[in-house]
Amino acid sequence: MNKGGRTSTTWGTGSTWRSTEFKTIRVPVALADEIIEYAKALDAGIAVSHGNTADLVLALLDRYIEYKRLNYHPNQNSKQLDTSTRAWDELRKFQKLVRENPQALGIYDTCE
Repeated sequence: MNKGGRTSTTWGTGSTWRSTEFKTIRVPVALADEIIEYAKALDAGIAVSHGNTADLVLALLDRYIEYKRLNYHPNQNSKQLDTSTRAWDELRKFQKLVRENPQALGIYDTCE
């Protein structure tokens, strides 16, 4: 008769969770796999997006350009900010990559 305690089949190699405290919750069966995937990503320390990450990056780039435009100090060469100069080449390349191929940067949208 088994008196309880640990046996060869009670625990496998241990928990794969980094967090040490647990709570049992009820979730709809249709959402269970997605919720577990989300919880494991959070537990692993992976940043999880709650929206379209590419759109957020593009909005931030637009805000940065507008910030630079508002804080631009005219000089003898130009009276207003010109983002078509060579100094802005890398930013334009980055902007294009986020628009056209965000997966190349590891940007995956979680909510579509």
